Amino acid sequence: MGSGDRDRDQDRDRDRDQDQDQDQEGLQRQVVTFEASAVTLGRRDSSDHLDLGWRREDLYRKTDGLFCQKCPAGTYIAEECKEQNGSGRCEPCGEGEYMEYPNALPWCQDCLKCREDQVEQSPCQPVRNTVCACRNGTFCPPEHPCEMCQKCQPRCPEGQEVQKPCRPDSDLQCGPATDTVPPYIIVIIVLFVLAIVFGIAFCLWKSCCGSRGDGRPPSRRPYEVVSSMFQKLSWYKSVSTEAEDNAANNHRQKEQSGTGTPRCRAPFTPFADKIPRNNWKMFGRSLGLEENDVVMVVSKDDFYDMLYKWLSREGSQASVNTLLETLDRLQLGGVAEKISSALVQDGTFQYEAS
Repeated sequence: MGSGDRDRDQDRDRDRDQDQDQDQEGLQRQVVTFEASAVTLGRRDSSDHLDLGWRREDLYRKTDGLFCQKCPAGTYIAEECKEQNGSGRCEPCGEGEYMEYPNALPWCQDCLKCREDQVEQSPCQPVRNTVCACRNGTFCPPEHPCEMCQKCQPRCPEGQEVQKPCRPDSDLQCGPATDTVPPYIIVIIVLFVLAIVFGIAFCLWKSCCGSRGDGRPPSRRPYEVVSSMFQKLSWYKSVSTEAEDNAANNHRQKEQSGTGTPRCRAPFTPFADKIPRNNWKMFGRSLGLEENDVVMVVSKDDFYDMLYKWLSREGSQASVNTLLETLDRLQLGGVAEKISSALVQDGTFQYEAS
């Protein structure tokens, strides 16, 4: 082996030794770094019980590492705490300032001032900023910064109708018109219904309170109809009360002498026909007749005799209206009304003008 070969072998051995030395130095550096990390981790573990404030929302971390309590809404930090998890000095926000949330700021925020195109909905308070809204007829979309309120469209296009009116946060919203009845049709229907209602009401009033059209005066209640009408009955074609009394006396004298005709019974015939038989005796007692004059009434002839006795007792004071009023007092107003109509239709009596 020549000298050149020996030199090359020596150089190669020297390089290999240098590589081994470098590997050892690198391994030593890794061991040292790992040991240092282990020491640092151990220190952090040992201080974790003092360093939990970073996880709490009511605390903040100072530049020196201490954790302090935040100031509540409506206040700011005037002086920070001096001990771990302690409370500093909080001062309330001044006029024209607010703070909406718990904070760690050394000042409050300035209140918003509404623009000329806005109105103030709610004034600024220590815990809430001013609330502004666009004036009537304008709006500002909430999804965009409200730099200026925009005018709402005044009306919907033809063929569309309003679905949502203009509001401070949205424009007038229109949509296709639905099939609806024209307004004038609704007006006509309403007027027609009102006309029917008023017509029915007028007819009811006319039938209950208006004139009957046969000369009888207006009425109020059924029994008053009977009473008020019957008090105005008089002998047909009679000139005066004296004439009526003379006629009644003549009829009475003819009947008592047996020379009367069936016409003498005419005023009493409707009473015998219309008053139920089971009410005859009660009717006689109500006229003030003696019991002996009433108890034997079983036929129409007996009924006529009973009324003739009443007629003889009353004399010139006898009146058909007294008989009708007596029926009314006995709750037989309907019967009295039928008798009154029969007497007028027969021509024996008529209604006197009010």
